[in-house]
Amino acid sequence: MSGEQWPTLTEATVRELARSKSYDRGQSYYERGAVSDVVRRGETLRADVEGSQYQPYTVTIEFDDAGVARTDCSCPYDHGGICKHRVAVLLTSIREPDRVSTQQPISELIADTNPETLQNLLVELVDRRPEVADWVETRLTTVDDETDTTLSVSVNLDSIRRQANHALPKPGQRGHSDAYAEAERMAKELDALIEQARMALETEDGDTALDVLAAITDELADNRWAGLLPHDIPSVYEVLGDLNETFIEAILTAKLTERERDEWRERLTEWDDQFRHFMGESTFMAAVDAAEQGWNDERVQQAMEGTLDEGAFWGDETPWYGEDIVTARLTVLEREDRIEEYLNLAEAAAQPQAYATMLVQQGRNEAAVDYAIERLSTPGGVLEVAKTLRAHDQTQAALRVAQHGLTLEEFRKDTLAEWLRDRAASAGDRDLVLEAAVAAFEASPSLRAYQAIEEHADDWESVRPDLLEFLRTQNPRDRTTARSVEVFLHEGEYDEAIALAESTPQTSVIEPVVEAVVEERPHWAISTCKSQAEPIIENGQHDSYGTAVRWLRRAGTAAQAADELDEWREYVETMRDNHYPKYKLRPMLDELLEEF
Repeated sequence: MSGEQWPTLTEATVRELARSKSYDRGQSYYERGAVSDVVRRGETLRADVEGSQYQPYTVTIEFDDAGVARTDCSCPYDHGGICKHRVAVLLTSIREPDRVSTQQPISELIADTNPETLQNLLVELVDRRPEVADWVETRLTTVDDETDTTLSVSVNLDSIRRQANHALPKPGQRGHSDAYAEAERMAKELDALIEQARMALETEDGDTALDVLAAITDELADNRWAGLLPHDIPSVYEVLGDLNETFIEAILTAKLTERERDEWRERLTEWDDQFRHFMGESTFMAAVDAAEQGWNDERVQQAMEGTLDEGAFWGDETPWYGEDIVTARLTVLEREDRIEEYLNLAEAAAQPQAYATMLVQQGRNEAAVDYAIERLSTPGGVLEVAKTLRAHDQTQAALRVAQHGLTLEEFRKDTLAEWLRDRAASAGDRDLVLEAAVAAFEASPSLRAYQAIEEHADDWESVRPDLLEFLRTQNPRDRTTARSVEVFLHEGEYDEAIALAESTPQTSVIEPVVEAVVEERPHWAISTCKSQAEPIIENGQHDSYGTAVRWLRRAGTAAQAADELDEWREYVETMRDNHYPKYKLRPMLDELLEEF
């Protein structure tokens, strides 16, 4: 994204990114003015959103030429799609663009600033935020230029330990909301410390990386923090997984003797036993194996020499952590510019995406395209290679590889097809745009994908019937039913939408259909709403009475359209009288009757 131009962003796009409930709640947050301090810096949008916690949640949205590239929120939501806070921020930027304050990216702001001024600003920041001092200290690097060819990272291990200890949850912060916030804070702070080891690895200083990782892990192993956290926070598991992966790379980077590798194997095994209590599974087993094998393992040597057949590296059985070890080995070989050994290992370990990507990086583009088309079997792998080709200014080659991916039937085909559709449009290849747009729709039907085809089709009326027929042939139990309904409602195909609503118990499908057909099919809407409300009330689900009343309210709206409001009022009054002892329900029904 360049200059002041924003990518096209519509409310349909936001609906596509979020689950229906998250979208509805995000819209409510927007309508009640929960979004504040919306600031755009370059390709990044940040805002605060008032939520259930004392402190507002911070939302970050990053854009690229195609639209929303990445989103983040400080809330603990992790149930698929973007959270309500991110929805609220996106709706604010769409509906009230004047509220978005445009400011310079920090990188541009400080580009020409005097170094002394920057130094004074940093000192002032640390004075105001003392807890930042350790963070700054561990990020200061020292260049060892005795040979002018190597770099080493100097770190303060005592500071690392203090920060790791600070990251751990503290007793007394155990409440439900606090526990989730503590888990997220812990994960972020530990990840920042692990980054110090990654920085050392970038300079090929595996010994320092191991020292940093050991300091972190010792603090984790010596403290009983697991019992203070919920066990359903993905970020905690992810950061411990990152710890393991960084250990693997550090062990393979450091020039360890056999005795030193044995010592690390013993330490990692001991830590693994301690962590297993919290994780419920091994944390460091892959790192243990990396320490045991090193680089002298016979099979590793054969693979790098190119004497193993394709896919023969692991033999008959690949360990569950095998890909982690191979990925780390490839990373080290790439960093040390051992390209042929990299390619040989990637081929022997059945890593065609890594193989093809390296060919691109080496400028062997035609070989990369041929290899990708012949060997890659997943849309996700194809997409990554296509992105790499495009990043190396090989747009036509990227389009060829991505077009091959349209023939594959696995996870992420919709993502690949959308990427190809948008890039082909930029390249002016209208035939490929339409092919990719249709593939994206068929892989994951939605109103957004449907309208994209309409936008690019030269003869929309000849394409439209085939798309609707495709939707009619889909299994009504498919996960895309809710999105298919959106298309039928958009086209006024109410009977098709009703048929889908009747085939599923999903309220995310039923609700929009009811609301759309109140005028056209009021009797169906009344009947459907009653069937949703009655079980809740009959079973005394008092926590869901509000939901039941919302269904009855929709039935009232349909009754008005059908000129049957008296019958509806009589129905609600009878329900109120029959369930009179339900003290929580009774006043809710009285208020509902007053509305009509």
